[in-house]
Amino acid sequence: MKNNNKKIHLSIAKTNNIHQGIHQAVLFYDVVELIFTDRECSPSKELKRVSLSPDRVSFSHTLQQTNDKIRLICSRLGINEDCLVYDKTPLNTLKKKYYNSLFFSKMLYKMFIPMQWVIVYKTMESTEQWRKIIPPKEVFQADPFIIYNNNKYYVFYEELKFSDYHGYLAVAELDIEKGELINPKTILKRGYHLSYPSVFEEAGRFYMIPESGDNHTVDLYECTDFPYQWQKKRTLLDNIQAVDSTLLKKNNCWYLFTSEKAKGVSYDDELTLYKSSNFLNQPFEKMYDQPVISDVQNARMAGQFIHRDGEIFRVAQDGGKRYGYRAHINKVLQIENGYQETKVSTLEPNSNALGFHTYNEAQGVAVGDQLIARFDFYSLQRFISGNLKRVLC
Repeated sequence: MKNNNKKIHLSIAKTNNIHQGIHQAVLFYDVVELIFTDRECSPSKELKRVSLSPDRVSFSHTLQQTNDKIRLICSRLGINEDCLVYDKTPLNTLKKKYYNSLFFSKMLYKMFIPMQWVIVYKTMESTEQWRKIIPPKEVFQADPFIIYNNNKYYVFYEELKFSDYHGYLAVAELDIEKGELINPKTILKRGYHLSYPSVFEEAGRFYMIPESGDNHTVDLYECTDFPYQWQKKRTLLDNIQAVDSTLLKKNNCWYLFTSEKAKGVSYDDELTLYKSSNFLNQPFEKMYDQPVISDVQNARMAGQFIHRDGEIFRVAQDGGKRYGYRAHINKVLQIENGYQETKVSTLEPNSNALGFHTYNEAQGVAVGDQLIARFDFYSLQRFISGNLKRVLC
């Protein structure tokens, strides 16, 4: 139904002034929340509520992202953007100075905290904090997936060298007692970035869907010699910028959950759902015209689906406060005739960590990744120079 001439009220980050809302979101809030409301209804009808993550180093970029999102939602709702009611008045000089002073003080603080993703693990019955496996300072290791096979735990993960920021995939055995990844080997390296090695078993064979958004594909690989040899089986989706694609089998149907990038949409704030009768040889078709989740705090996938006592749980990233802030576990209630889920728990990082954005489990052992601070000379120099380039460019 079109609402071309109806006045629709828009709230931006708890205010109706877009400039005020953007500045406050960058400095104080976890998200930029947009609420579209038809106040002509009695009572007022909320048409749409979405959220995106503010760019913590740029007011102007956050404003552009927000405007792109507003145009996108208007298009989806059939609303004329000129009919939106919200305040576009620029901030006065005093407010600008106040917000800028807070912004630069926060920026100086952040520029001196070098960070590194590390793999963590624990036995599932343990109440202790996650045990960290610290990699060399020149790389980070993230997005771990765990497979139990031949009485061993194998961890598949992304490794990235800070020198070129080009991700590739590796696997290693997890020594639970020593807290080490042993016999690590690179298993997939391409001319584009790879991450999130979503590994799963079906009919006695192992398959993997790596994140390959830079290649504009979602590809399926088959293992020919576990765990080190992999070859491409087929392309599931083409001409698409998508990340962290994860398959779910239910009632002999295959559902592909992924996050697509487009104008007005980042990789973090929407979740799209595709369906196929057979992931090996049948096409995947988009199930719904609109994303099933439009919330940066609960959209992007964070690991394989969890099956417990006949119920299915989806692990999702919370990228509001910062990228990879934490993860949530959601119980899947319905897939067909409208996707529904409900949040059941939250996965927080250790008290001395800054983020947590992948979770997987197998045979009583859980793995994840956490963002930690690392204060050696190499890490300080790398992080400060990288932040300066980002601010100045």
